[in-house]
Amino acid sequence: MISYLSHWNLEFSPYRGLGEAYPAPPFAEALARIQYLVTEQRSLGAVVASMGMGKSTVLAAAVERLTRAGSQVTLVDAFGISSRELLWQIACGLDAQPSMGDGVSRLWQRLADLAVEQGWQQRSAVVLVDDAGQAGPDVCQQIVRLTRLASHANAAWTILLASSPSQADRWPESIRDRIELQITLDPWEPDTTIDYLQHALLEAGRLDPVFTEDALRLVHSHSEGSPRLVARLADASLVLGARAGVAIVDTGIVQAAHGQVTWSAAAG
Repeated sequence: MISYLSHWNLEFSPYRGLGEAYPAPPFAEALARIQYLVTEQRSLGAVVASMGMGKSTVLAAAVERLTRAGSQVTLVDAFGISSRELLWQIACGLDAQPSMGDGVSRLWQRLADLAVEQGWQQRSAVVLVDDAGQAGPDVCQQIVRLTRLASHANAAWTILLASSPSQADRWPESIRDRIELQITLDPWEPDTTIDYLQHALLEAGRLDPVFTEDALRLVHSHSEGSPRLVARLADASLVLGARAGVAIVDTGIVQAAHGQVTWSAAAG
């Protein structure tokens, strides 16, 4: 790794993980829509996009932005969790002061008390649920109950679910009918991909060009504008370029990197 960084005069790996701070237009639009849901006190929204399009990145950025704006925010992951685990994570994240021995009923009571208190205080709360397409029927039922709980308590709670399109299609009607705004993340345009690749290099301390113009466009073409795949192909290209000892990454290096990246795994 030292030779990789030193070869390109980098302070750190620019593409190891998509940076939340990069203001890609699809991300900025999604964040604006999430802010709208919260400001307008909408109870349920969804971010629906294919794998690798940046759903988790957007949720992480939303946590930071909404917290700065004064909302109480918690981010939970629905992958493989039970109803109790969902309620426990939410209760912890919203400072409902749960105890380790609390069962589902007790956790519900704590959240109900919190909703009444926040309704009286006119404080907003936001629950972001990543991998919500992986939620089982019981967890989906709890999510619907949470929206009803907040409504009955006159609490300004917004729940945002993140899922792939195919998994969102399998949500029960009780959830789909309650979604007030569905936010999609479109693939990056070529100019966005190129700007990100260059922006990340600058952030990592590289001032001189690394990719040729054609190589930048080939990264976009092979990745089809998927942010995760853009980052992975660019990173693989830097690794191969360093091993080859080249001064700049051209289309040949990108093409070779594309042949080595396992795209099916990257997309998942």
